[in-house]
Amino acid sequence: MRIEPAKKKVSELFPIQGAIRYDIPCFQRPYSWSEEQICQLLEDVCTEDSGYYAGNILVICDGDDFSVIDGQQRLTTISLFLLALSDLFRQYSDVELAIENKGFIKRQLFSDGMYTCPRINLLEKDAEIYSDLLRISLGEELKGKWGNRRLYQRFQYVRNTLSEEFQSFSSMNDFYQKLMEVTLLRIDVPDVTDAFMVFSSLNSKGQPLTLVDLLKGEFIGKAASAGHAEKVVLDNWNELSAILSFGEDELSERFATQFLLNNLDAFENEAGNSATKSKALSRYQSILNEKYAAGVDYLDVLVRRSKVFARIVRPDLCEEVDPEELSSLERLGKLESTQAIPLLMFFIQEMSELGLEQEHIYQILNALIDFYVRRNIVLTPKSSNIRAKFLALIRQIRKEGARGREIVDGVINVLEELSVSDEQFKAALNQPVYDKNAATARFVLIDIERRLGGSPIFDKAHPDTLDEYITSRKGKKKHPRWSIEHILPEGNLPECWVNDLADGDAAQAKKTQDEYVHLFGNLTLTPYNPELSQKPFYSEEAANKRDYKDKQNGKYVGLRIGLYLNESIPDGGAGETIDSKRQWGPRDIRRRNDWFVETILKLYPLPSKGAQN
Repeated sequence: MRIEPAKKKVSELFPIQGAIRYDIPCFQRPYSWSEEQICQLLEDVCTEDSGYYAGNILVICDGDDFSVIDGQQRLTTISLFLLALSDLFRQYSDVELAIENKGFIKRQLFSDGMYTCPRINLLEKDAEIYSDLLRISLGEELKGKWGNRRLYQRFQYVRNTLSEEFQSFSSMNDFYQKLMEVTLLRIDVPDVTDAFMVFSSLNSKGQPLTLVDLLKGEFIGKAASAGHAEKVVLDNWNELSAILSFGEDELSERFATQFLLNNLDAFENEAGNSATKSKALSRYQSILNEKYAAGVDYLDVLVRRSKVFARIVRPDLCEEVDPEELSSLERLGKLESTQAIPLLMFFIQEMSELGLEQEHIYQILNALIDFYVRRNIVLTPKSSNIRAKFLALIRQIRKEGARGREIVDGVINVLEELSVSDEQFKAALNQPVYDKNAATARFVLIDIERRLGGSPIFDKAHPDTLDEYITSRKGKKKHPRWSIEHILPEGNLPECWVNDLADGDAAQAKKTQDEYVHLFGNLTLTPYNPELSQKPFYSEEAANKRDYKDKQNGKYVGLRIGLYLNESIPDGGAGETIDSKRQWGPRDIRRRNDWFVETILKLYPLPSKGAQN
């Protein structure tokens, strides 16, 4: 791979003379920098020393034409700075240097002396706005009305910010001169494959391209060579993007990359090794050559498979998922079970060919849930080993032609092989769990409340909210409506707890806390309330965990709230009730933990064929 890096000043990237031109490939995303990102670049230019390094641009060079693989957001923003300066310099028409600067900027923004060819050739929708904005540098009025378009809004933001920041010609000229000295590392590579490998390892300051961006270009190129119209290909790509956007305005890069890698593992994996981002592009290039040469519209194939992927990772957004499958997929998704995605994609996509019934899918999902609860608590086997076993199972099913119930049995066999014994599981449950895997601890608490307790505090008038998230008062951070509550608190123990645990001996109380605080026996659920955590278990004088009430409606929101989980807090065998329970300590936690161990072993049995029949 031949890489040619070179430090370039903005004055060299946007020269006053020369035909250098930057083309934005069709696989790039539109201009998308936020005001915060623009402001950060502006602040850096203003506050850093002259010659400030502003990041990388990655290009494929063809003479004076550069195809921008990474860095178009930064280049476009710099051009908006120049365009805004050109407009602002007009107010100093009696200053010779301002007139000269205006002329320089005009030549910097165009690559030809006739001022008809913009130096940056943006994507179609952005290019229309940008071409109109360039009229400003020519002293002309805009033709269009672009008030609600991002590129125009960002130009207005840049212009207004510069106008407020630099209220004299001298300060404005100083900024222009300093902007010209800003440096970027321009990296020339021979082709798009090398480009992906390069920027995957760079610490870019902008929004680097992803596997998804590059594959868009590959699809357009390969489909066009196979006789497919570019517009049709783009429409299909937009459909794929819409599926992987999950109701948001933009494609989710995380989910899209996850889909593309899982697609390789589920359907295109012959070697057995799980796909990696660094090798995925070259693998897809080979697949596209093969598929389009054989007359297969592979983009259409991906659209169909992406619907299955979406059904697995966001079943709540899919209308076609039946309630039982929806519930199982949502539960599995809470268990850090991404290793199972290619297996499920394969089964659901190929259900008919594999002779699988819906009941078989239910059985597989339930077995996976039991397996992952056990695995996440014991923390064995490693995630990579799980994925490798699942991929090997896919290859085995293809090779042997297994169908229907045989496939379910094959899954159970693999899960049995991967699972720890009941003795190992029980030993792990008698150790701290929350600090090892809080997400699985939360899953188990909610699962017990629903499946065994029937969620007694919820009804038609008061629907189940155990999985809901709410936004903080400041509107910035979401947190669960229901928190995991440590009855014996985490963190620094208040004096009341030191007295209850160790008669005032802080060191002994800390030792007891370390041993017991993260056991299942010390955990429950309460409505989110950061004020509750350090309260005493019970106090006649002060607010306490047992009797804590909502300050607005006076209802219990502490340990009296009425959850099934809280029925095990008092020792019923000794005649205790929640009303008579006054203290909480190691004996209570061990007693309650024994109940949890017995309950969890029954709820999540070792996967076996008998359990699924």
